Amino acid sequence: MTRIATLGQSQMLLRDVLRNEDKVFESQRQITSGYKSKDYKGMAIDVTTLSGAKTLKANAETFQHDNTEVARRLELYDANLGSMRDLAQGIRDDVLSAINGNTGVALRQKIDDYFQSAASILNTRDNGRYIFSGSRTDVSPLVAGAQTPAGLAALTNDLTTTPTDLFQNNDLTQSARIDQALTLNFGVLASDVGDEFMETLRRLMRFDDGTQNFGFATSGPIGQPMTDDQRNFLTAELGRLNAAIEDVNDAQATNGVHQRTLEDIQARLGNDVTFVTKFIADLQDADMGVAVSNLQQDQLALEASFRTVGQLSKTSLLDYI
Repeated sequence: MTRIATLGQSQMLLRDVLRNEDKVFESQRQITSGYKSKDYKGMAIDVTTLSGAKTLKANAETFQHDNTEVARRLELYDANLGSMRDLAQGIRDDVLSAINGNTGVALRQKIDDYFQSAASILNTRDNGRYIFSGSRTDVSPLVAGAQTPAGLAALTNDLTTTPTDLFQNNDLTQSARIDQALTLNFGVLASDVGDEFMETLRRLMRFDDGTQNFGFATSGPIGQPMTDDQRNFLTAELGRLNAAIEDVNDAQATNGVHQRTLEDIQARLGNDVTFVTKFIADLQDADMGVAVSNLQQDQLALEASFRTVGQLSKTSLLDYI
């Protein structure tokens, strides 16, 4: 009689069942999670590359997020500089109208109003911080004693040569690192955009008050009709007003360049994020089509393993007698 031993075969078949179960589980995990592996151990060859790619993506997304705040601040500067330019053009047009009409009636009230509007613009705050004060964001860019028409008219020095009589901003403009290799200096200082404008308003006030004649024989309230000195003084001030407009135009143009630079950087960062996201997906994401196909094949192999084990368990020595 020949004895038949099935212990070794049974153990081999059971190992095959367990191996097929592991394959089914892994295919199901890939389909459920969407990832090739549950941890870096399962993709050791790509760990360094994947980690570096994720770091690049995180950095790009951080810059994108932070740059939205810079873009908002640039828009705020643009809006306020536009308003400042409108004020400078407005006072120039009013001075021209006074010269052409030979009347300065209500001109002084307009001058005071223009000053109040300009002071309000230069005192603009964003989240409680003065935007025209340089790095001194906790203080107004205008000295406390000169924030009224009377305070401005009381100043005796030329503000273009002695700006500290009116302005207390420092020279440190705002800056932000907008990508790995570029830092953008984008702040606007009150003294840079307001010195010519405020100096013209100061001169107009002092001439109208009669406290300073600025080289002319007479000064005093500009009324109707105007004297030759009054008309000549207003004509001379048109050059300063044009310079004031030019200062604001230059600042707004520079701010516009910064906006365009930031837009280009944001577009590039967006492209980088898109590319790296796809690159990361290629490294770690499971191919759903392949995963589903593998699951079907693994399930069939597992079922076959179960059938084989079942058939072996029914085998008896009597079958071979």
